[in-house]
Amino acid sequence: MCGIYGIAKSPKPYTKKQSRIAKKVLRDIAIDSETRGSHSSGIASIGETCTIYKSLLPSAKFVDSKEYNTATKSLDKGSNILLGHTRFATEGAIVVNNAHPFQVGSTIGAHNGCVYNIDEMQTQLDKQCPVDSQLIFKSIDATDNIQEAVKDFDSDFALSYVKDNPNILHLCRENNRPLSVAYVPQLKTLFYASESDFLIDALRKQCIKVDVVKLNKNTLYSYNVGLFGDTKSNVQKTDFEYESRVYNNSINYYGSRFNNWTNQVEYEYDNYDYVSDEIPEYDDEYTLSPDWLSKQQNELSRIYEGTRPSEWNYDMTEHQW
Repeated sequence: MCGIYGIAKSPKPYTKKQSRIAKKVLRDIAIDSETRGSHSSGIASIGETCTIYKSLLPSAKFVDSKEYNTATKSLDKGSNILLGHTRFATEGAIVVNNAHPFQVGSTIGAHNGCVYNIDEMQTQLDKQCPVDSQLIFKSIDATDNIQEAVKDFDSDFALSYVKDNPNILHLCRENNRPLSVAYVPQLKTLFYASESDFLIDALRKQCIKVDVVKLNKNTLYSYNVGLFGDTKSNVQKTDFEYESRVYNNSINYYGSRFNNWTNQVEYEYDNYDYVSDEIPEYDDEYTLSPDWLSKQQNELSRIYEGTRPSEWNYDMTEHQW
């Protein structure tokens, strides 16, 4: 029970306005994705080099961290794909190293789901892993195509990964795990998330009207960002055979944010003093920009009447005011 989300953009540089819009959409998707797991967060920036950022912060706080913002800034500096993940731990301790995404060989990926044949896969792949998801990417990295890889699986899965070519994003799912995408032609950008509502809500806030599409099961969708066009993503699809487990009840139903399962998440939201819609700005030494701090202090004092700007301080440890 995790969430995967992310972005893939054309190599053509964003304008400042496009960059701001894309980052706001991604930020909102990341915050919504916390409802699928709050044990840890992570994001991989993929371009000429790959950097993976991991944290034990829940996603709504992780988006205000310097790590997350360094990752999103890389979209303006040559990275065209970001892979995000929110973890609900099912296998492996809740420690930073066990947060997704993972890099295994030349494959960087994030996984939503569970692996049921861990011992068998560890023996077959000759790999011991603290997190079952790493076995998924070991299998993908060790084979030439997705059909060969899934032969090793007894798993529920929705996957996002990049292998060999840093400009191709691969997405796929089996029957039990959801995954949706939205291509925004005016940005030449693809957004994806575990739940379609996350995409719909984030795009609506920016007044973007595009189709949100649920991916078909047992199909690998390969998005080459160099082929992103003015009207469509020009995705390449590869069908594969996989027999999903059958469950009597949905294992992906999270229901309302006010149900018992998400009460704690909602409680945490309610106790934030303030969550800014503006992405924090950092200087070259990764300290918060004085101009950004000043604007936020003035805004907070306006919202909370009776307070002065100087009374507001940003906690760099908690990543909140």
